[in-house]
Amino acid sequence: MESTGAPGTPPEEGAPPLEAAAPPPLEAAAPPAAPPAAPPAAAPAAATQPAWLTNITSSETIAGPAGMVYSDVPTRIFAYIIDAIILSVAFFFLYTIFGTMFIGTLFLGGFGFGAFIWFVALLVVYAAGSAIYFIYTWTRMRGSPGQRVMGLETLNAADGATLTQPQAIRRYLFLFGPFVLAQALAIIPLFGFAGTLVSFLGLIYALYLLYTASNSPRRQGFHDAQANTVVVKIKR
Repeated sequence: MESTGAPGTPPEEGAPPLEAAAPPPLEAAAPPAAPPAAPPAAAPAAATQPAWLTNITSSETIAGPAGMVYSDVPTRIFAYIIDAIILSVAFFFLYTIFGTMFIGTLFLGGFGFGAFIWFVALLVVYAAGSAIYFIYTWTRMRGSPGQRVMGLETLNAADGATLTQPQAIRRYLFLFGPFVLAQALAIIPLFGFAGTLVSFLGLIYALYLLYTASNSPRRQGFHDAQANTVVVKIKR
């Protein structure tokens, strides 16, 4: 009787050799994690547009976007024409009321000293009236009536705040002061040709204000630069 192979007995001849167990495959090393991408840098704000310009309303406080932009020069000219019409109508009634005080002097004394006093009075009324008109509306309404009709405001260039009274006075003096002086010299016979020359220089000054406002990135005329003011369009 044949005996069976005991454990550990070598395999019989012709039997296939036992294969060695293959070692487990090595896992591919994971590539190193890429560093997190840096957030895109914010676009630098335009040097000519302060931050407050996009965060301001037409009220007294800065609250919420309103999409304001600097006013173009033609719109400012139209606003001034409206103001000039308002002032002309107001002065017409003032001249009519107070002019009767000088009618007798003009007829009796001709166009001598009486006429001179009359023209000086007109100049004082014009200078004082226009100063009160613009300074009051700039500081109380944030813009003259003409500017409000055209959707404009005159504000502090640094933070968009309402103009202070000294700031409004400074702006008025640089905007209208030379023209008042030119008119004063033009009506004084003593200056003669010099008065006419000053009036011509006043026209040159007006063109200079338009030139500086047109070529400024923030549309600041010379008078705006001196008073640190800007004129902006408000959202309707």
